[in-house]
Amino acid sequence: MNERDSEWVMGNLLDRGFCKADSADEADIVIFNTCSVRKHAEDRAISIMGQLARLKKKRPSLICGIMGCTAEYQGKDLFERLPHLDFLCGTANLHHIPDLINRILERREKEFFIGNLKGHLPEVNTDFRVKKKDALISISRGCNNFCTYCIVPYVRGPERSRAPEDIIKEIDGLLKNGYVNFTLLGQNVNAYGKDLGEGVSFVGLLRAIDKLKARKKISFLTSHPKDASIELFEAIRDLKGLSKHLHLPLQSGSDKILKAMNRGYDSKYYLNKVRYFRRLVPNGLLTTDIIVGFPGETDEDYKRTRELFKEEEFDASFIFKYSPRPPAHSSKMEDSVPKELKEKRHRELLEMQKAISKRKKKT
Repeated sequence: MNERDSEWVMGNLLDRGFCKADSADEADIVIFNTCSVRKHAEDRAISIMGQLARLKKKRPSLICGIMGCTAEYQGKDLFERLPHLDFLCGTANLHHIPDLINRILERREKEFFIGNLKGHLPEVNTDFRVKKKDALISISRGCNNFCTYCIVPYVRGPERSRAPEDIIKEIDGLLKNGYVNFTLLGQNVNAYGKDLGEGVSFVGLLRAIDKLKARKKISFLTSHPKDASIELFEAIRDLKGLSKHLHLPLQSGSDKILKAMNRGYDSKYYLNKVRYFRRLVPNGLLTTDIIVGFPGETDEDYKRTRELFKEEEFDASFIFKYSPRPPAHSSKMEDSVPKELKEKRHRELLEMQKAISKRKKKT
């Protein structure tokens, strides 16, 4: 989603007369798009932006900006941490970046535009795309789930779906320009359309895209297990252009931990979804996310995750070590799992996934 946001902002800047530089050394403006889901990513972005202070000392006219989740999350405090920073732009205000830059050029004052998290980005479809045949398509923004470890609802706001006719128009135009592969993006694509009224749904959108008369391949990220339906699995099976791949985050195999995470399902519910998917799409790929070391995760809780993980043999997994992210609710809980134990569990699941992937590759 950040890749698409960066691409979208770049296209808007190009349409407004800006030109792409080959490197920071040659640029008049440097913008970092940032993620705050994990503290490591946020710290790294701030550190890299900090390194530009030396470049700005040599060239005081250089404009430095931070956009995205870290701008939304840290707010104006970033101006104190990074005195050479010129502007901040939050996740719902990316269309204002050209105007922010122009105001800085005119007045040489710091600018920021954060908040407005219920707003929609305007329907501005630029010709700029990073890849020639592959296109990222945002179908919704934000999340309503408030999983206790996650700050996404706080930095990206509530779920807002784009109108289906706007999505179809964008994809149809790209098909006519030779694009073939499309990845539909949303924090929870299965919730698409719930805010648009009766008759609009994610599966309906998939069917409408599939009817467009051109060769294409469609994939999507990401699905929440509580909203993934049998109707979706049937669409994956039946629609010719739809990838036979489902990313279905598990997060934990322990019902106690799933409840503490506010995931809205238990392990039995999740496994039933997996059984339905594999029965309906026998050659489909299934991938997942896992978090180890969530507050209160005992050896028994982790054992259940490990057993389920081994039993289901996912085709690929993204495995993370828990870290508290205020104001998400779990940040108020005691971070009770020692760092060394988190690392051990993380390492063990990674090795298990490598072995599973290696074995599947041979068959």
